[in-house]
Amino acid sequence: MVVTCRRGSKSATNVLYTHFAAAQLLIQITAGTSPAMTAISAIIPVFNGASTLRQAIDSVLAQQVTDLELIVVDDGSTDSTPQILDSYGNRIQQIRQSNAGPAAARNAGVRRASGKYLAFLDADDSWLPDMLQIALSALDSDPECVLAYGDLLIVDSNGHSLGTHLIGREYSHAPSMEEILGRMWPIMPSAALIRRSAFEACGGFVEEFRGAGFEDAFLWLTLREQGHFCYLDRPVATWRFSWFPQPLKVQPNRRDRRIFARLVRERYRIDPSRLVAARIRATRSLLGYVGLRALQQGDRRLARTAFARALKLDPLRARNILRYGRTFLPVGIARSLSGRTGSAASAGNPVGPNNRVGKW
Repeated sequence: MVVTCRRGSKSATNVLYTHFAAAQLLIQITAGTSPAMTAISAIIPVFNGASTLRQAIDSVLAQQVTDLELIVVDDGSTDSTPQILDSYGNRIQQIRQSNAGPAAARNAGVRRASGKYLAFLDADDSWLPDMLQIALSALDSDPECVLAYGDLLIVDSNGHSLGTHLIGREYSHAPSMEEILGRMWPIMPSAALIRRSAFEACGGFVEEFRGAGFEDAFLWLTLREQGHFCYLDRPVATWRFSWFPQPLKVQPNRRDRRIFARLVRERYRIDPSRLVAARIRATRSLLGYVGLRALQQGDRRLARTAFARALKLDPLRARNILRYGRTFLPVGIARSLSGRTGSAASAGNPVGPNNRVGKW
């Protein structure tokens, strides 16, 4: 395994948040209640995630790391999530709160956590057995690294493999500050381990975000100010494409993208439109990948469904219209018209930023 790091200078931290965290710790020590430090706190935020939650929890409990606590934050679920959590007894810690979004749920988990490192796993994703061990080794061996992250295998919402992974060669290194401000970098919360001190220094997740999709992207920016990242050049988790064929999540909302744009513009004095556009087109691109792969396999019905979803997201994009139209042609003709793009999808090329089969 190759670990790559990119160093750079730090910028100003969130001083108020740091002082508040230090004050809390001082109160605990004075009262004689300072908690024992755990190596890693794993935090799963969940909202109506009964269909996938067990797989996520079991993947944490199966980790090779033993100095580990698991905190699950039920963000106002109305399905059978509470019953699933109760079935694990004292193997997990539970927090239940009114629905406030994944950013607030993750922060609630951190407030309960005692770990030196923080790992956030989405309730529809899962870790490979050695994920935490590999990431922990990277952070322990480099005290200035604030985040270690790796690649992800991709499955559809039913858990079926899409035969590909997320990160392509162009992005297979840790980003500099300039790079992460210029392009949406393919880092997923479920494939990252974060140094807690850096997380607290940058203020954690911004709770103004109520949905998923932009809250993590802004955290990566503020974390990169604290120190460099390390890239683990291998898959460490499985990421579920939860919008196909059955939607398990809602798309990032317009309010969150406006919040992200404002925060980036105010903090970094740059035009955020490129970053916003990259995140928006991620779902469309993955749907295109699914459709092209289905065409190469002769499944016109599945391809038609995928292209129709992409067309709904971006009805004016000519490529979406042409791809949808191909699904009504004989399979041989449709395959030939897909050309190199379809072949790349069939070969399982990565679907991250700027790859031929899908752009973020």
